[in-house]
Amino acid sequence: MNVEFLKEVLSLPSISGNENMVRDYIIEFAQSNDIEYEVDVKGNVYLTKGRDKVTSGEYYPCVVSHIDTVHRSHIDLINKNMRLDIVERGNGDLIAYNPLTNEQTGIGGDDKCGVFVCLSLFLEKDVLKGAFFVEEEIGMLGSREADPEFFSNVGYAIQFDAPSANWITEVCSGVKILDEEFKSKVKPLLNEGGYTKFSVDPFTDVNQLAQKFDFNCLNLGCGYYQQHTSGEYVVIDEVEKSLSMGIDLINFLGIHDYKRTLSETESIYNIKNLDDSEYIYNGDGVFDDDLEEECLDDAMDIVDLVFELQNEGCSKDEIIKEVSELIYYSTIFNK
Repeated sequence: MNVEFLKEVLSLPSISGNENMVRDYIIEFAQSNDIEYEVDVKGNVYLTKGRDKVTSGEYYPCVVSHIDTVHRSHIDLINKNMRLDIVERGNGDLIAYNPLTNEQTGIGGDDKCGVFVCLSLFLEKDVLKGAFFVEEEIGMLGSREADPEFFSNVGYAIQFDAPSANWITEVCSGVKILDEEFKSKVKPLLNEGGYTKFSVDPFTDVNQLAQKFDFNCLNLGCGYYQQHTSGEYVVIDEVEKSLSMGIDLINFLGIHDYKRTLSETESIYNIKNLDDSEYIYNGDGVFDDDLEEECLDDAMDIVDLVFELQNEGCSKDEIIKEVSELIYYSTIFNK
């Protein structure tokens, strides 16, 4: 794995509504590597590689990440087109410092680790699509407007947006993003690669993709910790593990269509039907019904607030300020 590439991606400051430095970097990456790209009216970036290698009846794997972070203190860096200082500690962790203040700040591994993994996969694979969404942190606003045409020939999607390197989202804001047949197919490979814990999460972009489209989705941990705080850090070895898992999954699943088929009862999360030995609920493997319900409620409160403020005509900055005050749920749920 190219650690300098990882550091470069992590150095790019980005906040919800001000993702231009990361977006421009992705576009330059695509241009440098002869990868097709497009940007929609929302600012989401879509990459496509290997169009001439996909024939009728074949489908693209699609990798997913979001390009915004919550670190509002990075706005001055963005305005000055400056980067974060990335420091590698002796234990193999990466942290960030704000060069304007010389203070530690959030490194934005949530989800620039995902951006790095997705871009790295484009260097590894001949056939691939990638979706890089804006404004995930304030209610999945980018993926709510995901382009149906782009996803029309996607066979499955893998997002890299969870802490640790042993995290597999199965239910996201009440939406089951993969069916039992697909889970049974990928579970042995995931387990072999050290991914053993399935989880129930507040939200990330595969929630929207699973509601809009009929393919199975995954969301994997990619090595960041203490997200949404100034002490956020990234574990290099765990990012590499996530990248390796992405390569193995795409090699295994190929360019086929994996439609998601759920029963009516599976469409709504039912905590009593899950084996508590297999699931993460609050970030440390503790099974807690009340906590899980509380966290899901908090996440949906954030989404509702965004739409309420939009309807009231609030500016983007006002919405971000209000939502940021509610993202305390991340310290409870570790997401």
